Amino acid sequence: MSTRFPAAVLPLGRTLAATLALLLERRSALLNALALPWVINILLDAWIVLAAASAEAALPAILLLRLAVYVMLAINVHRLVLIGPEAVPRFGIGPFGLREFRYLGWSSAQFLAAAFVLLLAVPLTAISQPFGLAVGLIAMSWVVGRIALVLPEVALERGVDLNATWQLGRGAGFALGLIVIGLPLLVTLMLLPLASSDAMVLRLVAMTMSMLTVSFALAALSIAWQQLDWRRRPAADPAAPPSVQLGPDAARGLLELDVRGTFGTRDLGHVASGDGLLPYHGRLKGLVITLSGAAWEGSERAWDALDTLLSHLGFVRVHHEHLERVALIAPGDWQALTDRLGKHFAHAQVKCFGEGEDQTARAWCAGEM
Repeated sequence: MSTRFPAAVLPLGRTLAATLALLLERRSALLNALALPWVINILLDAWIVLAAASAEAALPAILLLRLAVYVMLAINVHRLVLIGPEAVPRFGIGPFGLREFRYLGWSSAQFLAAAFVLLLAVPLTAISQPFGLAVGLIAMSWVVGRIALVLPEVALERGVDLNATWQLGRGAGFALGLIVIGLPLLVTLMLLPLASSDAMVLRLVAMTMSMLTVSFALAALSIAWQQLDWRRRPAADPAAPPSVQLGPDAARGLLELDVRGTFGTRDLGHVASGDGLLPYHGRLKGLVITLSGAAWEGSERAWDALDTLLSHLGFVRVHHEHLERVALIAPGDWQALTDRLGKHFAHAQVKCFGEGEDQTARAWCAGEM
């Protein structure tokens, strides 16, 4: 049976803003990832400008080298965003192994899909060439954007289920297309006069801006994939949905933990997988914990259950010092028990809110009041 997810809305502006904030925070690691690819591209450009005849003879080798450098850069950017700076090798160059060949294969599949979609749009140029080209570009961006969700998975060395990944992008195809195709294409067109110049300095500027743009687009794709990927984590057993939902509110800089009723072992595993949220830790202002159901009316037993749940939250174990505020939304009287949360959140303010105070709790946690 095929996996099917509800259509998603991917907030493009928020995704791009989160990408910019994350890359600025991890700029040293980004420069490390760009270091040798940048140098290699400079040397190749210098060869093309200063020794055009020999460079033309070696053009296939130059193209293959550029492709290999791009694959390594792309994987490093994905891993920088999804794992952290420690996942980027020194100077951005590591061994070219199975992971890199898989990434190259899926990138080639994107190219072939784009070419096929553009060919399908060719008959429309008989009606109007601009109309046919526009339709082809829009359709190509939509298809390539959804296929591109495979790339972060490959960079993380996951197995790929193309059908599940394709369904994951339902409703987000155009936003993904703008990230993967629209932004790099726009910048490339703007830089074309510089890139085709005989002046080495201008070519250097164009190449640097192009690499930064590609890195930004890859990072934005990683964050978009991560936001969408949360929808399939609970899907192991549709007949028994998990009691725990965990995900980021990137716009406000919050991590939300929503617990409905009691929870089991599978839910603890789901919470433990929250390490995938680590890329947001530099922007997170707080944690919102929502407890729903009679089982969560303030008591020693309820506290023991919450204590167990929080002990499995990887984000709290590793990056609790980044949290400034923790809001607890729960039925009953939890005021007397909130002091114990200091065990998990030693550097954060903790405040308890009653049922129905969700918006107030989130505003307080985000520092909006």
